[in-house]
Amino acid sequence: MTDTSPSIGPATYYMVEMDYPHETAAERDAFDAFYQRHIDMLLTIPGFMTAQRFHCPEATKAPFLALYRLAGPEVMTGEAYTSKAGRMSVDPDFRVNMTNWDRNLAQGPAVAPGQPPEPDLTVEMGGAMTLIDRLTNSAPPLPAVFTPLEIVGLDCSVVQRGAVTGEGGEPAAADGWEIRVWRPIHPVRLGG
Repeated sequence: MTDTSPSIGPATYYMVEMDYPHETAAERDAFDAFYQRHIDMLLTIPGFMTAQRFHCPEATKAPFLALYRLAGPEVMTGEAYTSKAGRMSVDPDFRVNMTNWDRNLAQGPAVAPGQPPEPDLTVEMGGAMTLIDRLTNSAPPLPAVFTPLEIVGLDCSVVQRGAVTGEGGEPAAADGWEIRVWRPIHPVRLGG
């Protein structure tokens, strides 16, 4: 018997990395409060399914990551997104201090009909997600335990990204890789 279930596309993620240099706890609290409001706005856009922010203190270039699961890459070019979101939608008081700001649109592998899209990058509080970025085409392939995420749009600041959730996912470093272990700042939030 042939499976006639509708095909579900691969999991699509909008991944925003940045630094927000701050000198006091009050500045960090103000940034976190702003970002919560920003997430509130993004989750009203059709196709924004989930949002979760992460911190990686060892990442000197961009220690903050916002991870949004999307219904598909077309969400980023739709009127609902372009009319109220994007780099220029960020409050200018905060935008001026955001540095090393990269936005990548990534997709997981194709899935068989009737199967859920993978990977699910939701991380419980206290948990971790490890990302490996292949910085060049000549970088070694991702370790088998990492789910490959193909970069399909926006800044395309890396060639390929690999993801694994849970502890102990950090492999030995290799030339051409950037490896970071991310910890959630807040629980995953669901879109409306």
